[in-house]
Amino acid sequence: MRRLGLFGGAFNPVHHGHLMAAQAAVEALGLERLLFIPSGSPPLKGDAGLVAGEHRLEMIRRAIAGEPRFEACDVELRRAGKSFTIDTVRTLKARHPADIEMVFLIGADCVHRLARWKDIAALRELVQFVVLQRAGEAAEAEPDLPRVWTPAIGLSSTSLRERLAEGRGVSFMTPAATADYIAEHDLYHTASPRQRIERALLDIRPRVIACSGGVDSLLLATLAHRLAPDETLIVHALSPAVPEEATARVMAQAKQEGWRLKTVRSGEFADERYLSNPVNRCYFCKSNLYSALTDIAATLEGEAVLLSGANQDDLGEYRPGLDAAAERGVRHPWIEAGLGKADIRAIAAELGLPFATLAASPCLASRLYTGTRVTVERLRAVERGEALIRARAGIEVVRCRVRERELIVEVQASDRHRITDDLTADVLALAQESEPALASARLDAREYRPGRAFVGARP
Repeated sequence: MRRLGLFGGAFNPVHHGHLMAAQAAVEALGLERLLFIPSGSPPLKGDAGLVAGEHRLEMIRRAIAGEPRFEACDVELRRAGKSFTIDTVRTLKARHPADIEMVFLIGADCVHRLARWKDIAALRELVQFVVLQRAGEAAEAEPDLPRVWTPAIGLSSTSLRERLAEGRGVSFMTPAATADYIAEHDLYHTASPRQRIERALLDIRPRVIACSGGVDSLLLATLAHRLAPDETLIVHALSPAVPEEATARVMAQAKQEGWRLKTVRSGEFADERYLSNPVNRCYFCKSNLYSALTDIAATLEGEAVLLSGANQDDLGEYRPGLDAAAERGVRHPWIEAGLGKADIRAIAAELGLPFATLAASPCLASRLYTGTRVTVERLRAVERGEALIRARAGIEVVRCRVRERELIVEVQASDRHRITDDLTADVLALAQESEPALASARLDAREYRPGRAFVGARP
């Protein structure tokens, strides 16, 4: 019976230790082929420091070039969400003849978790597990599984990444072609944050950038224009959900920098799915926005790529707008460069840009509690209420939330004493000029927390 080896792992990055273990397995087990399968989003590990799947796949391809029995397999990278081995094996079983025996290679450092794998009983029926055991290690967990003994050479992806971060060479740890690829794309961030984002932007041309008026998208648009003005179009959506001050910032920066700027009405206020304000409201908002941007991109010369200002910090939150972006091929240069909000502010400060310390100001619809219908009147009410509090109390971080007919003021604990009863009454009176249906206003007993108006489980 022919035997196919399955070698899964993060390969972040692949190194000589992986290759030597694979070679030992092929020879010891008589494998016809061995598939290197870089993980998607692993269920038993976090994603911290995991570079994009397409980069890990390409590093493998370069590392195994010239070895006909080795093959890079993207089956897990094509799957959305958490990646489970049982799904991978079933997919591969369906692709291969029934007479192929599949051998799944598992590192000795992972075998103690094997019992926790999803559908492990069914998985044991589908594949033969073989443990890659370093010479000199005790075979403690799953002692009945067969072993392939590999050289104890002391290489690890972690140590390789550490050397890269220190600016040291890694040519003895991974094939030269892989090391060159890492350097070419600065995958493990030996360059400065500014160099990293500039490299990312230079790789994506021509581009259409969605600029909301926050620090992330303002800086992205500024850098992209400075690097390649003729290949950069910046688009700002005019919407009742976009604060007027955000639009003013975009217009001012566009004039200062000489941007090619286009404004568009994205159409979410004609979408009942958005107006009903479900838990995934942002998905419908971004779907409408990116559809409008796609139409604009289609009118340009070349295949323009849509870019957003999403950053690395956004990945730890529920962001249904990222799902809409993925469906439309939108790219996120800050995420690709591995940069978060603190990095973005630091770059803006380094360049002396006026918005470096700009407080976060998400769309006005985020002030409405989930299930409270989105209306122009409610959005104007919260915008005017927040502006009054900033002007009268000198508070920068403030939210006026709306739950049906109630307006709720939310500030940081250190600012609570500034929100007097008289100010609250004035905020309500001003808000009622825009939304007469508002019946009451109060200071929230809890201190400010981003996203508090989001209520409910993810769909």
